[in-house]
Amino acid sequence: MDRKSLREIVHLVASLLVLTIAFSYPGTGIEALAIAAVGVGSGFLLHELAHKFMAMKYGYFADYEASPLGLIMAVGLSVFTNGGFVFAAPGAVMIRGKRMAYGQLDNYYSNDLQIEKEFAYISVSGAVVNLILAILFITASFILTDPLTIRVATKAAFINVFLAGFNMIPFGPLDGAKVWRYNPVLWSIVGIPSIILFFYL
Repeated sequence: MDRKSLREIVHLVASLLVLTIAFSYPGTGIEALAIAAVGVGSGFLLHELAHKFMAMKYGYFADYEASPLGLIMAVGLSVFTNGGFVFAAPGAVMIRGKRMAYGQLDNYYSNDLQIEKEFAYISVSGAVVNLILAILFITASFILTDPLTIRVATKAAFINVFLAGFNMIPFGPLDGAKVWRYNPVLWSIVGIPSIILFFYL
């Protein structure tokens, strides 16, 4: 394993731990942390990996980097609001250039619409994964009978819906802004179900 890969793993693990604490608060016991860890582990990790692998599919170099300020705000706002709100932006997948054959670069970068499309699909991929996971967890909560597993499924569904909805806000550097600029209809297909499920949960 090279240093770059190890650094990315450290950043992912640090973000995972911080978000687990933020989403479990005000619960600080082992059970509360474990329940939150299932939701964060599925929602956050798979969300970021979706961005990474979608970017790689389009030929980009992509690595996750934690944001120290984002991590501090995640815990700080959770504590300040007594678990009522989590700032779910602990970091982002950083895209650095594109693998291309020699001689293709000028033709590619003249196609701004193609670039915009690729970044829109890279951006929406994380929320799509969260929505799929949320639906699976909601379904599981209806099927399961054990109270603890129902709590785990319900919490995981909420975290995934929250991550999808938060990231699809069409503002600033969030994923939703890139998707909205490219195609408001695409944003609606993912953003509206996220809002509906958020209020449902």
